[in-house]
Amino acid sequence: MKISVCSVATTKSLKEFELLKFTFEQYHEADWFVASDDYAAKALEKYDNVTIINSIKTDDCSHGVNDPVKNRLFLELIMTKFDVMELAIEKNGYGLFLDSDIFFTNALEDRFLKLLLDPDVDAILSPHMTNNLALETQVGHYNVGFFAVRNIDYLRQHREMSWKSKEFGMYYEQQPLQFTSYEYLTVNAPIYYNIGWWRFNESHNQQRLQFLEVADDRVCFMGRPAVCFHVHTMKSLDYNNQGKFLVDKVFKLMSTTKNKKYGDLFAFVNGLIDESK
Repeated sequence: MKISVCSVATTKSLKEFELLKFTFEQYHEADWFVASDDYAAKALEKYDNVTIINSIKTDDCSHGVNDPVKNRLFLELIMTKFDVMELAIEKNGYGLFLDSDIFFTNALEDRFLKLLLDPDVDAILSPHMTNNLALETQVGHYNVGFFAVRNIDYLRQHREMSWKSKEFGMYYEQQPLQFTSYEYLTVNAPIYYNIGWWRFNESHNQQRLQFLEVADDRVCFMGRPAVCFHVHTMKSLDYNNQGKFLVDKVFKLMSTTKNKKYGDLFAFVNGLIDESK
């Protein structure tokens, strides 16, 4: 099965997207739809399975600093995800969106793949699962860096509300995903998908780190194969990388295995580092 998958790649995030693409394709065939700037578009021309929408004017933006101009430019950048998602849905009937700062350590389950094709499921969402409801009230219950949509009306409603997020007092395009979901039939990906640093970074959830382990030469979380991790690995940030501890933990676990895919991942990462020297 060739999976219809979407992302955003820019000058600053290109290396992380390359890692996402490499690790995803270690387990699955993919038909990519990518929003980009000029630099990334040129770099991605070499791939015959990537459809590029070159619509990003600048990636000199951020949501991690208190700068209204950079915050607005960040919104404009991330809103391009709706363009690639809509294109994927029109071509393949659905789109799986993945932020560029994700890397895969195991395959998507067959039951997840079946849900992607289920006409009765409007979307697959990924709860933050921070166990901090006060925080999620501010930023949204679902992570917008990992979600799949079949229903084009849902996607368009999400886009419309996201453009008005500041007017509604909502957090970028993420919190609108929660409110638009109320009108549609959605399912949740389990905790061993989209394993973000935010699930481990507070005193009440740090104990979860003990559930990251190696079994049968695969990284597992809570006894199940850990599908993918959501954390910056290679991008230069203008704020502290709060997820570095998770990168260090997962990479160390992978290094203790004889898993060839993990060895290939390390070789690929080292190649990307050498390119930037």
